[in-house]
Amino acid sequence: MEHSALVVVDSGLVMVGSRGNVSPSSPGLALIDGDGLKVGIDAQLNARLKPRRIHSRFWQLLGTQPLGPPFPHHLRTADLAHAHLSEVWRATGGDAGEGILVVPGSFASEQLALLLGIAKAAYMPVRGLVDLGVAAAADRATRKRCFHLDLHLHRAFLTEIEHGAEVARGRVWENDGVGLAGLWDIWARTIARLFVRQTRFDPLHLAVSEQLLYVELRRHLEELIEHETTRVSIASGGRIHAIDLIRHEMVNASRDAIDLISGWVEENANLEEATLLVSNHMALVPGLVDRFRETAQREVAILHPAAAGSAALRHAEHIVSRAEALPFVTRLPGYDARPPGPVTVPVTPPVGTKSGVSSPTHLVIDGVAQLISEEPTVIPLGTTPGSEEADLECEGPVTIRRIGATVVVEAPPGLAVVVNGQKVESSTILSTGDRLHLGKPPREVILVTMVS
Repeated sequence: MEHSALVVVDSGLVMVGSRGNVSPSSPGLALIDGDGLKVGIDAQLNARLKPRRIHSRFWQLLGTQPLGPPFPHHLRTADLAHAHLSEVWRATGGDAGEGILVVPGSFASEQLALLLGIAKAAYMPVRGLVDLGVAAAADRATRKRCFHLDLHLHRAFLTEIEHGAEVARGRVWENDGVGLAGLWDIWARTIARLFVRQTRFDPLHLAVSEQLLYVELRRHLEELIEHETTRVSIASGGRIHAIDLIRHEMVNASRDAIDLISGWVEENANLEEATLLVSNHMALVPGLVDRFRETAQREVAILHPAAAGSAALRHAEHIVSRAEALPFVTRLPGYDARPPGPVTVPVTPPVGTKSGVSSPTHLVIDGVAQLISEEPTVIPLGTTPGSEEADLECEGPVTIRRIGATVVVEAPPGLAVVVNGQKVESSTILSTGDRLHLGKPPREVILVTMVS
């Protein structure tokens, strides 16, 4: 029987398959708007458009308590967790075999029981439950004393691990004074100030450009882990605004977080002659890993997003159980010289597929499909002589282009832009299946996804 491991961390749920496939990171976000519910990546792609309708603590507060205002009274955090887990599991196409849940040590026993019930309701056949820190350390040659450092949306966690013949979990510390959600805001404001200073363009002025900035934040921070600069480009008002983001500027913006996290870790853990395993989420904080590496006696390693999930699959024989009450595994055999388990490499599904990214690949005009790329595609508009649009002097053309995983349309002010029958702002994010009508008489553009 094949297995898949689901790493349940609200900063990004990740599914790791036995065939080496790794799902895109799906953040613990839910967008609740009337009767509509979007979770994970879909919610992330719209979070800054409707920020007051976003819930980001349902994994942290997992239970049966109502969400409270402004959300519908009948919804519980468990309902949102079920929707999110179902979406991530459904993205596997039902071909993931039996599941192993890799969870942080922060979950109480009641929450673990509820999580297993949610997984059952989502038709996910869970056969194993293992601690995240233990799994992350199990397949690494570390020093005898080891610590796992992780960053969630609203909390940070430090897990003590004894690494000998067995990898066993010790104490778990929690710090609710820092989280990835708050840091996203700090980093976005920092980049926005740089845009204003260098180009006089404020990406936080319009919701759509703010959304584009947030969507691309993780990619820029990952670039800054390896490079000193990264190019940030945002399309708005028929123009492309760009700056070169320098690493030290983001380090300065993160200084308070660096001081808080490093001080908290050193207060609870003696890192001398120890190994510190830093999760990919925590490694996003610019300058933090450098701070920990300032002392030569410390061994610091940044973990791959699939590290814990891959190790859980390798140790499935020690985790999987047929018992009705699954044990929560907090110790595994120590690292040895066995051949490595499944090679895990990121496999990004085609945009717009059921992986959760509803981004189109092509636009169709007059029955002809055109590839959507980072280069703007100009949409030709027909006008009727004497109509308003015929006399309108536009400030620029109508364009559609890709920015990372997001596709946007931009039209000059005053031009009618209708998406799925609803009039929208001149700039908006598009999804597969959207129908645009631009100008008068309207030119129809259909957004589609083509999968080879």
